[in-house]
Amino acid sequence: MKQWMIISLLASLLSVASADDNTNRTGEYTASSTILELMGEEQARSFEDKVAMNAPVSWEIYVPENYDPAKPAGVLVFINSKDSGKILNEWKDLMAKHNLIWIGANKSGNDSSIPQRVAYAILAPKVINTHYTINTERVYLSGFSGGGRMASMVATEYNRIFKGAIYNSGANFWGESVLTRYQEMSNNRYVFVAGTEDFNMEDTKQVYNDYLDAGVKYSKLIIVPNMPHKRPGADILDTAINYLDSRATE
Repeated sequence: MKQWMIISLLASLLSVASADDNTNRTGEYTASSTILELMGEEQARSFEDKVAMNAPVSWEIYVPENYDPAKPAGVLVFINSKDSGKILNEWKDLMAKHNLIWIGANKSGNDSSIPQRVAYAILAPKVINTHYTINTERVYLSGFSGGGRMASMVATEYNRIFKGAIYNSGANFWGESVLTRYQEMSNNRYVFVAGTEDFNMEDTKQVYNDYLDAGVKYSKLIIVPNMPHKRPGADILDTAINYLDSRATE
C-alpha cells in the first residue's frame, strides 16, 4: 500500500476510540495485542509485508497520574536499541510536566527486522488512542542509537503522523531519493542529541547539517558535554520536548 494510503488509514483510526479495561488507566504497564485485533482484517492487510497479522505484539506504556481526558495528551513513541520499550524512571516526571503518554514496543531492538520496527512504531499511536484522548498534533517519535536511526527513517517517511522527533545518539539522512520530502517536513520539529564522548557525535552533527541544508529549518542540535553513548538526562529531554512543542505555539 502506498505511503499516503497508510497515512490516511491511520489518521482515520486515530479519530476513533474504544473502551476496555485499560481506558484512562495511569501508571506503568504492558499492553498486548495483534495487528488484526487493532485494525481488523481488511486494514491489517496493509501491514502484511511488515508483520504477521496474528503475531502478538507488546508495548510498554507509561501514563502520568495527572492524565486528564479533558486535556488531550501528546504521545511520545520510543524505539530502543534493545528489546525493551520501558521508560527510564528519571523521565517519568517529564511525561507529567508535558502531558505526554509514553509508549515503546518490546522486541523492537536492533536485532529485529526493519519492517517490524517500522510497523510497531507507526501503530503505537493507535494503541494509545484506543484507551486515551490524544492530541494528534503532539504525536512525537524518539529513539536511541540504532533506534534513533530507525526513528529518523520513520519520522521522515511518516511525517504527517509524527509532528516531531528526537534522535538520540543516532540518525540517518533520507538522501536525495525524494526531493520534496523537506517540504512535507517543513513545519515539524527535529532534535538531534549526542554527547562529546559519543562515537556517533560527528555522524549525528552531519545529519543535523544535512537537514538544514535540505531546508528543514526547525532542527535543533544538542551536544552534551562529557556524555558517552547513552540516553540523556531529564534536563536534556526536557529541552528537546520544549522545542518540539514550540510548533504548537508559533
